[in-house]
Amino acid sequence: MVFDNIGFIKPNAEFDRSRLDYAPMFRRVFEVGGNVENAVLTVCGLGYGYYYINGEEVTPDLFTAPVSNYDKTLWYNRYDITDRIKAGKNIIAVICGNGWYNEGIKTAWDYDTAPWRGMPKFILSLEINGKVVLKSDESWKFTLDSGYTYNQLRTGEHFDSRLYDAAWTSCDYDDSTWDNAAEETNPPKGVFRECLCEPIRVCNEYKPKSVKKIGENKYLYDFGINMSGFARLKVNQPAGDKIILEYAECVNEDNTIDYKGMNDERFYADRIFQTDEFICCGKELVWTPKFTYHGFRYVIVTGLTKACDDTLTALFVHQEVKRRTEFECSDESLNKLFLMGIQATYSNLFYMPTDCPTREKLGWMNDAQGTTEQVLTDFEAERVYEKWWQDICDAMRDDGMLPGIVPTSGWGYEWGNGPVSEGALFEIPYRIYLHTGDDSLLKKGLPYFRKYNRYLQGRKNKNGEISYGLDDWAAPDENDKVCAEFINKIFTIKFLKITMLAEKVSGVESEETKQRLEREIKETTDKYISSDGTCNIDKQTAVAMLIYNDVYQNLKPLANQLKRLVEEKDFHHDCGMVGIRRLYKALNKCGLQEYAYKIITAKGFPSYTAWLDGGATALCERWDMSESQNHHMYSDFMSWIIKTVLGISPNEEFAGFERVDINPYFFEQLTYAKGYCDTVKGRIAVSWTRSAENITLTIDVPCDIQAYYNGTRLESGVNIINV
Repeated sequence: MVFDNIGFIKPNAEFDRSRLDYAPMFRRVFEVGGNVENAVLTVCGLGYGYYYINGEEVTPDLFTAPVSNYDKTLWYNRYDITDRIKAGKNIIAVICGNGWYNEGIKTAWDYDTAPWRGMPKFILSLEINGKVVLKSDESWKFTLDSGYTYNQLRTGEHFDSRLYDAAWTSCDYDDSTWDNAAEETNPPKGVFRECLCEPIRVCNEYKPKSVKKIGENKYLYDFGINMSGFARLKVNQPAGDKIILEYAECVNEDNTIDYKGMNDERFYADRIFQTDEFICCGKELVWTPKFTYHGFRYVIVTGLTKACDDTLTALFVHQEVKRRTEFECSDESLNKLFLMGIQATYSNLFYMPTDCPTREKLGWMNDAQGTTEQVLTDFEAERVYEKWWQDICDAMRDDGMLPGIVPTSGWGYEWGNGPVSEGALFEIPYRIYLHTGDDSLLKKGLPYFRKYNRYLQGRKNKNGEISYGLDDWAAPDENDKVCAEFINKIFTIKFLKITMLAEKVSGVESEETKQRLEREIKETTDKYISSDGTCNIDKQTAVAMLIYNDVYQNLKPLANQLKRLVEEKDFHHDCGMVGIRRLYKALNKCGLQEYAYKIITAKGFPSYTAWLDGGATALCERWDMSESQNHHMYSDFMSWIIKTVLGISPNEEFAGFERVDINPYFFEQLTYAKGYCDTVKGRIAVSWTRSAENITLTIDVPCDIQAYYNGTRLESGVNIINV
């Protein structure tokens, strides 16, 4: 059993909840005799732990242990360090920061009152040749004098290099003034689970596009692209000089930061937002933060005596998941939008799908339900979602209620998020099943699905409606929003369908679930579909949701209605995040692919291209660009591109790409399109080129996939078709 008879250790000091500088350092010298055939280090650091063997980092992984409800799950990591251990004397060193575990700042989401809050700590086991030779215990030495004078994940980090001795990770360092650590007598109660998803790492480094002097010893760095991460500072200035780095997505004409309201006192009442500080020691040093990250394109640096080309670079930090897709076409704006979506997705993968890397860094469930299909289409992110889905299960209360954010310290249950958020419980196992054929989460999720369905049934009012929760949030015009009652009804149908699938793969099909689904569909059609077959809520979102979810008897009236609604908006959408997730594929079902293309490439408000014209380099939170400029919740157009422009559309009757229908739509506005999608059965590549006479379509099919074009089975390998 992992960590059997091993405990967490922490500084032997009284915990002060008001202190924001906890970054204790620990070290332990140990002897190794004989040959080292294999050595495995198993660790869990709370909030975040970094580990060193004989002066070198064990791993480039950042921000471990992964965030969770620490009273439910404790995620740990295992590292093979065979090549790091030597015969004789060795040193292992650990530094821990606050992270989510000890957030002391007051925000709107109450992490400062989390029941698990405590001093940073860690638990560790070192096995050599299958035997535990070292563990975390009171024989370790510690100090609180680490040089980190402040560290809070969501505001920033302060580091005084005068107080830091890099030799602390070496065997010969004099730790005689350090005290012995203490074993935690009231450890967090979570179950230990190994984190098997890809780590968070520095994945790219960017040099500045421009450096502008904007004041005395003050410079504005523009890196040209919005990203998650932090800056790498290289500086050699007199001891005591303070360098202040202020991170920003946008700046005003007067070179001040335009926070877009994200530093509102509702969110950060008493703290500086997105700011790091570094105090020089009189020697050349290269420094990056350890316990914080930011969302930024710009950095305003105060305190530099000069700014060289290599003084400041930007590090793009995110979950190191692989891309599945590439796309290019003759419409440059569509290419840019696709890359903006890639940028936004990467920037919001931090052991959960976050909403933004700036203000919140939270795992909002509504964002996730809206983007899971896109993320799994474009990225090998299954393991990240599996990790986070466990956190969702941990967050479910006994009555089936779920919060709006996961993990949560307790905030968000009574916030009224509703099925728009809570549906992530169903969406993640379903999409993983479709993309990989792995039904394990559907089977594991079945009791949670049933519990939540009972909870939702209990939320019905006397009219049989579920009226709580989010509606079509963030619509361009509040008057165009569709009510929560309708949206919740459609989501209820979706949840029951996925529950039936989970029952089927589990071999426990239920007549009760089937009958309830039939009742819900009948109630919906009776209430919301008029005698002429149209939806009596004359809005794009309502009509698109009915079509997308196959809740109708006759498609044609709804198709004509949706066609009219798009035309009346001059080929712009009036949807919020719920409707736009379903609009494009609903239009496809109606044979209106051209309408979807026109909406995605439309000019003027509201549109994606307006973001391009406004200088955005990632997707935004609001259509008027008034808040975060690195959000992923409107990203579903990217999966539409792969499934429509390239035509790589897995048949949902066959999970795991067992069968794929490859039917690209040859848009008149395009002269060519090309790209690929890496599936669990190999890469499918598609390209098509338009000439005056015809269209040449090339489809490269892996040998293990049944691929069809216009109903005709394709051969494995390259297929060239003249259309």
